[in-house]
Amino acid sequence: MDIQETIQSLREELNLHNHNYYVLDNATISDYDFDIKLKELQDLENKHPEFFDENSPTQRVGGMITKNFNTIIHKNRMYSLDNSYS
Repeated sequence: MDIQETIQSLREELNLHNHNYYVLDNATISDYDFDIKLKELQDLENKHPEFFDENSPTQRVGGMITKNFNTIIHKNRMYSLDNSYS
């Protein structure tokens, strides 16, 4: 498999996991494993900008807003911790 095929394969796999998680509410991969694959894709895209795609999972944050939870207001602003894996 060449670089372009690897990038495309990772995009398709991550898109499937995103759909399962955000739309179907059914995680099919651990957060850690997802983040490892996403990091691999980011690294490949950075090394090969000729394969840039604005629809890549690396260009999106999160998914659709779910209506399954009540809205709450936090006393203090909630900051992202980003990924804490080393």
